[in-house]
Amino acid sequence: MACVAFDLDNTLGFFEVTNALAYLWSPQFLENPEQSRKNGPLTLSRGLDNKLRQARLSFAYSLLRDKSILSTILRPNLDAMIVPLLEAKRQRQLKTVIMYSNTGVSYSTELAKNLIETLYKSPGLFSLIADHWHPLRRADHPNHRPGQYVEPRKTIETLQLLFKRASRSSNDIPLQNILFVDDRTPKHALQQQEPAGLTYLVPSHFVPVITAEQKDYILFLALTALQQHGILSNKEYLESGFCFRDIPYEMTNHHSIRGFPDLLDYVSSVMDRVHGSVNPWTPDTQAISRQLEEFLEQVRK
Repeated sequence: MACVAFDLDNTLGFFEVTNALAYLWSPQFLENPEQSRKNGPLTLSRGLDNKLRQARLSFAYSLLRDKSILSTILRPNLDAMIVPLLEAKRQRQLKTVIMYSNTGVSYSTELAKNLIETLYKSPGLFSLIADHWHPLRRADHPNHRPGQYVEPRKTIETLQLLFKRASRSSNDIPLQNILFVDDRTPKHALQQQEPAGLTYLVPSHFVPVITAEQKDYILFLALTALQQHGILSNKEYLESGFCFRDIPYEMTNHHSIRGFPDLLDYVSSVMDRVHGSVNPWTPDTQAISRQLEEFLEQVRK
């Protein structure tokens, strides 16, 4: 049965534009090792944590309702990758699908999962999400230095561990049953497994044309979701570590947040610095479809 691992950024979509929203509503992001080293633990009541989760879901649904803005976030030809896997799942030829991403923004993996599973009416399609900080990825960080981003490796050893966890199996997956999808060039070390049967699909690097107005609209949708769930008037939130903290992981100096207006200004400024492409993205649908079919045919043998 097929086991599939997807990269996130520029593979499934352009999540650079939504990364900064994590500062507004993702406890997991604020507590990762890069973000939390100058701040204490973020303690939230169960009620506020649930409101934040509902706001994130409401934002995802608002993106799904607006196809013009959704196409700047999700890869427009995602059908070429997802639809054949859904058919394989119906035919009981698909064992598991995971994300294996080097992003440090856990919120964007959550958003991608929600968007894709809702769009394709396939809840639970992604059985495991492994971002930069996943505990099974310790071997991928040989040169980690606290407070600095060092791109982790992606290796067959870790990938096998992730597939075992996702499928609740103790056996390694045969290489001919593994599909790894990542836009990165040069390829990760996983390419060393291609001669032995692993399928390594390199889709085109997806970066859309995105305007300042579209970025403002995305932030507006996020604020609308926060307001809808009463968070912008929630005393606990307004006095929490979301609104009062130091942000250490910056290319220049750390940034001090002292209240929600500071937080909003910071998130807006980070989104403003996101640059899309100056040229329309060129689809690679035929190439993706061909490689997917070849992989699934290999699994069927």
